This record gives sequence, C-alpha cells and structure tokens, in this order.
Amino acid sequence: MGKQIVDYRHQLIEVEAHINPDPAVDDLVRQALAPYQEELSTVVGKTATALNRATTLEATMDNFLLQALLESTGAQLAFSNGWRFGAPIIPGEVTVNDLYNMIPMNPPISTVELTGEEIVAMLEENLERTFARDPYDQMGGCVKRSLGFNAYIKIENPPGQRVQQMFVGDERLQPGRHYPTAFVTEQGVAHKYGRNRRQHTERIIETLRAHLARHRPLRAELQGTFVEV
Repeated sequence: MGKQIVDYRHQLIEVEAHINPDPAVDDLVRQALAPYQEELSTVVGKTATALNRATTLEATMDNFLLQALLESTGAQLAFSNGWRFGAPIIPGEVTVNDLYNMIPMNPPISTVELTGEEIVAMLEENLERTFARDPYDQMGGCVKRSLGFNAYIKIENPPGQRVQQMFVGDERLQPGRHYPTAFVTEQGVAHKYGRNRRQHTERIIETLRAHLARHRPLRAELQGTFVEV
C-alpha cells in the first residue's frame, strides 16, 4: 500500500489586512484589554532608531534593552535571550504597549559575575545552537543578545571553535577575570555560569521606561558586537 501524498498548500491561509476578525474572539480580546488600555497607550518616550529583531547576530530592539540594563546596574556586560517576537517599533513615539510587546514577561533584572572563560563557553554553546551543521541540533534562530564586548567569530567552524577573539573595550577578554554582568531570565545567563548571582526587585519594564525618560530620543543602533571573520 503506497503512501498517500497530501498537498498542504491549499490549507494555508494568507493573512492580509482585508480579513475580518472573528467577532466573538475580537470581543473577548477587547474585554481582556479594556482595564489596561489607558496604561498601555501611554507614551513613555521617543526613539530615533527603528527597533526590531530582524537580524541574527544582534538587533536594535535588544540593544535598547541591553543599554537600559547596563545603565541601570552599572554592569560591564549585558545579556538577554535571542527572542524573535515583538512587533517592530518605527522611529517616533514609544508606548507602554510597545514595551510589553518587546518583553511581555516583565522579568526582574539580575546581575552576576562571569569569568572570561565562562563568557566564551556560554557563547560557544549558543553559537552551536544557532549555527549547528545538523539542523536537528539547531535550537534557536538568533544569537544571544549581548552588549559590552566585541566578538570575532567564524560561523562555519565546528562546535567550540567559533569564537576567535573577544575584546571588552580596548582590552582582550581575560579568561580568569570576573566581569560584572546584567541580564534578564535564565535564557540570558544560565544558572550554571557565574558567581554572586542576584535577582533585583526592579523589573525590566520599569528600567526601559526610565531609560527612555533619560534618552530623548533613544538611539540603539547596531554596535558590531559580533563580527564574522
């Protein structure tokens, strides 16, 4: 008995602006948002940079998040997960709703001290998950979002051999030195890395709002954190 071939192309629905929402579902969404609509529509700043997560090695939306982490904590380095959700924010006004679209979990800010050796190990692990030769080993579409260093990488290299050189400011990353680091969620820095891990009371939405208030307009351009060589 031969295999039945199913053509799934005819089951796909193209999402376009002219499609009318289901009235019942639309009403449920409106009811759920109603108590928060005034707060979500509040303008909390302006951005001169288009904020998005459309790029693999770093993204302007996450550079905004990481800049806020560094400024809030005084840390030297900052990390967050390479998320892909979040509607782009065009240059202009930024609302509370934009911030929750960016990071809806509103996690607390955390800090930790990482050695240079741990930083390289963490990045090698992440680069393998992103660029593994075997697609079944790929566990994410974007590199871990990072700020505070420059890493020169060879994407095509085998596991554990992609990071060629790293600099923090004008100095080479020192394997035995501890670097004060800020992050959000364990996806930013896994629990197995670092010492003096601390979870702060301040949450990321508060931090992003405060950062926007201090920087009018916000600028969060790509920094060349990861450079392919």
